[in-house]
Amino acid sequence: AAAGLDLAKLEVEARSPKFRPVELKGVTLHADIPVQPEVVTSHNVLGKITGSKRPDEVVMFGAHWDAYGEGKPDAQGRIYRAGANDDALGIAGLFEIARSLKSGPAPERSVVFGLWTAEERGLLGSEYYAANPVYPMERTVANLALDILQTAGAAKDVVLVGKGQNTLEDDMARVAATQGRTVTPESLPERGLFYRADHFSFAKRGVPVMLLMGIAGASDLRQGGVAAGQAWIDAYTGQCYHQACDAWGPDWKLDGAVQDIALTGIIGAELANSTRWPQWKPGSEFKAIRDKSGAPKE
Repeated sequence: AAAGLDLAKLEVEARSPKFRPVELKGVTLHADIPVQPEVVTSHNVLGKITGSKRPDEVVMFGAHWDAYGEGKPDAQGRIYRAGANDDALGIAGLFEIARSLKSGPAPERSVVFGLWTAEERGLLGSEYYAANPVYPMERTVANLALDILQTAGAAKDVVLVGKGQNTLEDDMARVAATQGRTVTPESLPERGLFYRADHFSFAKRGVPVMLLMGIAGASDLRQGGVAAGQAWIDAYTGQCYHQACDAWGPDWKLDGAVQDIALTGIIGAELANSTRWPQWKPGSEFKAIRDKSGAPKE
């Protein structure tokens, strides 16, 4: 009102794709916010299997090892128990993928496992690595991330986060079909999960990415269907997401998580033993970055 605008009218106009930001002319804000700086040192952890033929080309898997540590005393205690699902389960998935790859012949390309710190503080660990990469971004073939996997059982589908971004979604569909599964686009895009996990630090540098995240949409569970999948999301996000109760429980059914870990591992292994370079699709905001980097087109 102070800027001479009608908020109710603007709210209606904002529903149109043609809507653009409106300047609040003549309105200013002054604030004095005290800040107490603190330096905290933490660490990313990298593991590597060196490629046998093209060691300078890197396929990267990622998950974050941090959680919320200690919280205020409550009935559940103060310790957040490392975030059993978010993201200790993702870390466990990386160990299984690494164990599988290490048990056979060395892949043609190098495979790097990134265990990131400070994801819960704003993707700080993965962002630091992406800004100071050990392996050049233009030689990083793809980044495959595990961050929260559903623990409600085997599913008929796999949830795609970021539909239309890059060709890894085509790989997802093909490999999922061998598991007897289909691909379902995320049903909660308003949560912006494609822009909120560690893979995003790599996407911003043009590296094609794929994220498996159980809270992006309801899985079509083999027992209970989509309704059961949504019930799991509602229970997890409503009770234990970023809370002290994010701990393993006897009710966990890991069949679905195993499906997603296996799918991610298969796609990564295929890339590690090929000359293929995933590409951003036309219209992706990250395509131009990759094109300018000098990374191979195919």
